[in-house]
Amino acid sequence: MNDCRMLLVLIVLCLLVPMPASGQRAPDILRGLAATLEAQGRVMWIDGTANLFRTIRVNGQEVVTDFTTTREGVAEIVRKCRQARINTLVVDVKPLSGHVLYRSKIAPRLREWRGRPVPDFDVLAAFVEEGHRAGLKVHAAINVLSEGHKHFRIGPAYERPHWQSVVYTVNRGILAPGGARLAFRVTGEPADDTQPVLLTETRTLLGADVTTGMVGLESVESGDTAALIAAPGATFGQKAHLLIDADHRVQGIVDDALLGDDPLFAPEDGHILTATRQADREWIAQNLRPGAPVRFDLRFDRVRIADAPSEKVAVFVNVLHPEVRRYELDLIREIVTGYDIDGLVLDRCRHSNLYNDFSDLTRMHFERYIGRPVARWPQDIFAFAPGPGEPIIRGPLFKKWLEFRARNIRDFVADVARLVRSLKPDIALGTYVGSWYPRYYEVGVNWGSERTHLRYPWFSEDYPRTGYAEFFDWITTGCYHPIATREEARRAGLSERLTVEHAADLSNQAVANAAFVYAGLYVPDYANRPQDFVRALEAAARQSHGFMIFDLVYIEQYDWWGLLERAFPKEVPAPHDLRGLLPAVRSALDAVAP
Repeated sequence: MNDCRMLLVLIVLCLLVPMPASGQRAPDILRGLAATLEAQGRVMWIDGTANLFRTIRVNGQEVVTDFTTTREGVAEIVRKCRQARINTLVVDVKPLSGHVLYRSKIAPRLREWRGRPVPDFDVLAAFVEEGHRAGLKVHAAINVLSEGHKHFRIGPAYERPHWQSVVYTVNRGILAPGGARLAFRVTGEPADDTQPVLLTETRTLLGADVTTGMVGLESVESGDTAALIAAPGATFGQKAHLLIDADHRVQGIVDDALLGDDPLFAPEDGHILTATRQADREWIAQNLRPGAPVRFDLRFDRVRIADAPSEKVAVFVNVLHPEVRRYELDLIREIVTGYDIDGLVLDRCRHSNLYNDFSDLTRMHFERYIGRPVARWPQDIFAFAPGPGEPIIRGPLFKKWLEFRARNIRDFVADVARLVRSLKPDIALGTYVGSWYPRYYEVGVNWGSERTHLRYPWFSEDYPRTGYAEFFDWITTGCYHPIATREEARRAGLSERLTVEHAADLSNQAVANAAFVYAGLYVPDYANRPQDFVRALEAAARQSHGFMIFDLVYIEQYDWWGLLERAFPKEVPAPHDLRGLLPAVRSALDAVAP
């Protein structure tokens, strides 16, 4: 950006932009400037493992071939992106398993994926060379705090289990009169999702009803309640539904095979427990009868994430562990110094969810942070409610805990930013986050600006200071909704909050001119709706400073390259590539800040 235009930006900001009063929305300066300068982020995300292979037809037969691990495949991707007027490629080179797709002296290479060998090919080097040859910018993305894949039990976190984050888990059970216990789960809690699920709503819709035919069941009178139970020697179908009334007595046991098309409701103020595993169905048949009293009990534990059944895929590591911190920073140094990348992007720079990390190491750091011991760990932060289906019980340290977690991620990001800019000051730093800012505290991240006007009941007084947007040049937020605009939602009778437009707007409010924001779209949200996808791209670009497409694999699968070419016929620069613009805006805002 030349000096005259820079000066113009500064003058306009200093003289014409009023600073909002506390709690008021700040003007969206960057969006106006990006539009004026005809700059728009057009980001194509290239997932590390999803694009390793692709299926093509050869002589009428489907054949699986290597894709991003061949020079020809990379060149084809770059050519298609260039024709579609994409200006930024984000190449995932450290998938969540912790294996890498470049030549590393630190991290293990990805040698096999889903039973198929991965060629010994430097994916990052190929994209940098081909991308630059075509005039595209190439940013390397890393799943920075994920070091293992639970489906395959692979990754550095398995070799170094002391790196793993620790999960605060719950184990709920139902006790039969004889003391036998059946573990169950409640949706939303960190438990094994193969266990029977307890449905807690007063009128739970299961999409079926008890029919008059009682094959395998007999009617039994239990007090004033007629119930259906398994007859002696009967075999349940694929599901058994245990009905429990408000007094915690078994009202009946219903075989799913006998249900029709109408709803089955839970007893008033009671529950339905649905079991699908054979062992669980047998336990119910052997231990319970109508009228039998049952009790709920609650246990909790702390386990490493690789052993926590509630954590599905990624094995997160503890950002406070000094070995983890050193390892991740060494990887970043290796990528930045070893490759001519235009940017570095952090993905999974967070915790898995609200329930981790609760390790002894983290407790020590938290006690140091608040200046005193935690008397009840972790209940002084939050506890699981005794009654199943009730919300967690927030302890006296809950807000301070949220602040502490976000501060830890902010401090790590600050270390990354200092390292990257000391090595190559001109490369851009980006990150991916979810757009649901009001609930993002659950994963321990405040991706907004310290200047955001947004406030929520769970904010501590110092929570806004944990915002890390100022460390980044651009932030892409997953605005993953299948509706593009508020107007479309209104016409459909749906909430405007369930739109790309609203999510992008909220993202801008959270970031508050500290970095460029690119609204991200999840392509399968628009499967078989190509024109709706175009409208979503337009809404994303209009309401933020550009768009991010997740992911290349779906554009390939749907063959939507021509769609992109027609939608965006003109080449434009990405705002983050106007290297003087963001520092000028930040300086001007600092100058007029009260």
